[in-house]
Amino acid sequence: MKRLVLGLSGGVGSGKSTVAAMFRKWGATVVDADRIGHRVLDRPAVRARLVRDWGPGILKRGRVDRAALARAAFRSKRGVARLNRAVHPAILREIRRRISRARGWVVLDAALLFEAGADALCDRVVYVHAPRGQRARRIAARGWPPGELARRESFQWPGPYKRKKADYVIDNSGPLPPAEKQARRIFEDLRGVR
Repeated sequence: MKRLVLGLSGGVGSGKSTVAAMFRKWGATVVDADRIGHRVLDRPAVRARLVRDWGPGILKRGRVDRAALARAAFRSKRGVARLNRAVHPAILREIRRRISRARGWVVLDAALLFEAGADALCDRVVYVHAPRGQRARRIAARGWPPGELARRESFQWPGPYKRKKADYVIDNSGPLPPAEKQARRIFEDLRGVR
């Protein structure tokens, strides 16, 4: 039986993880690319490469300080490309491993789903949409400094492009019940797909 893999894409602060939790509640195995990325930073070979590229200032108590790495890497498209070359192969290998070991259907929660080429691992893709102002408020509540959303998004593919490439769109601009209803419709639609 073929395992169905549903990719989740969307802008920073759109609520991808909230939608992933909905699918988890209904029995999906969620593979969180961001969490995998955090673990990949602890691998000695990856850490050594990042220190070689950006210096020991990206370390805090011997571990990669993600905030310091982001400040260093997100200064230019070239820096982001270097970071992606250092971490994406290891992240993709781990994503593939987790998908292959999962039972039932899988939701791949990946902010850079298209940029990393991880959409090729998915049978269907959902784009989670929320207006920019709302996303800015959400990430400000997480402690991100003003302007960080615009800076990060300048290195990602545009939202409208990702939305166009997706099979489904969930509007997460209002309260959760409507978004959950949309996610449930997608879940029901995909239940019989193998």
